[in-house]
Amino acid sequence: MAIVTPTGRPANALTSPQFRLLWFNNVAFFLVANAQRFVFGWLVLDGLQRGEGIQGLVVFTLGLPAAFLVLQAGAWADRWDRRRMLIATQLAGGAAMTATALLVGAGMISLGWIIMATLLAGSAAAIGSPVRSSLIPALVPREQLFSAIAVNAIAMTLSMILGPVLAKTVGDQFGFEGAFWFQALLLFVGVAFLWGLEVPLHEEVREHRSVFAETRLAVRHVLDDRNLATLFGLLLVASLTINPAVMVTLQAYVKDGLGRSAGDAALPFALMGLGIAISSVVVMRKGDMKNKGAVFQRAMMFGTAITFLVGRSSSFGQVLALSFVMGLSGGFFINMNQGLIQANTPQPMMGRVMGLYSLITTGLLPFGALMLGLLASAIGAGAAISLAGAAGFAVVTTTYVRNAELRRLS
Repeated sequence: MAIVTPTGRPANALTSPQFRLLWFNNVAFFLVANAQRFVFGWLVLDGLQRGEGIQGLVVFTLGLPAAFLVLQAGAWADRWDRRRMLIATQLAGGAAMTATALLVGAGMISLGWIIMATLLAGSAAAIGSPVRSSLIPALVPREQLFSAIAVNAIAMTLSMILGPVLAKTVGDQFGFEGAFWFQALLLFVGVAFLWGLEVPLHEEVREHRSVFAETRLAVRHVLDDRNLATLFGLLLVASLTINPAVMVTLQAYVKDGLGRSAGDAALPFALMGLGIAISSVVVMRKGDMKNKGAVFQRAMMFGTAITFLVGRSSSFGQVLALSFVMGLSGGFFINMNQGLIQANTPQPMMGRVMGLYSLITTGLLPFGALMLGLLASAIGAGAAISLAGAAGFAVVTTTYVRNAELRRLS
């Protein structure tokens, strides 16, 4: 039973000891996840002196395993020991970062190894991703679900603030080698929080099916619910437009469009994360709110409009201000979308649906990054960012006007 505060609202999800262990592990994991994209991009742009097309390719390979592994991992998460899956994948990711640090230190790093390292690290993260998501509703009661998602979003945004900044600080002091040792250490330390994690047993024992059959059941569940299908559709649009524009192409724009070092992109990422953290705290304190579907869509409309303006910015200061404002809308976008999806998904199917969720949020990011990287090479990074923002705005605005049922979804 959930603890209730004197105001009548459910207590913060961190009052749950088991969720708290998962949260601390997530802080370490998300720090690395956000540092990885930045450090690999920094190494390619400034270390190897390659262009934004190669940067987009490297980020593509980092996220590519998600496109092939998260659906299988989601099926595994509904059948296997989720705690052991997290421990194994996190240790594998730490091993990949250790090997990269050793190669950088020996002066043997090359584009070929960078691509290999991103594939290894991306595979470990992809298998663990739906497991992390499916554990949240398993560790907290339903009335604390949105609080737990908001607190988890704060862990993610803390990593957006601190991951690139800390990696840049360590890298400035100890070189690229130190930046990769920093990531390896965080992953190994994070495993310690998983040893005491007690994960509930699966509610039912399912017959063994192929990943195709498992995926088909999850897709059917999503498509049979019009609102759920629309939530996934808008998430798909964001993953191909806004997310790669601000998480990948922005770094190239800071260097080539604004004449700064690629490492300076750590600051707008940090401000974006701060904005998401602030709005996530608002969601956490509210506990619940009406018309979550409308809040989600308005946040996406605002975020896409800001993305367009980022691409039109003429100074680094403008990018910093817009990144913070974008983060404020991003917190509502992340919390409302994931919360509504999980609230409408039965627990025995949670891993598979979260596999679909991870496929869209992380598996498609590399394709969007590669597409925008190629587009940026042709028309410029700023124009590519603005075009992505305009496309996303057109889709979500049309959906908002035409789907009144989704606006009222709570």
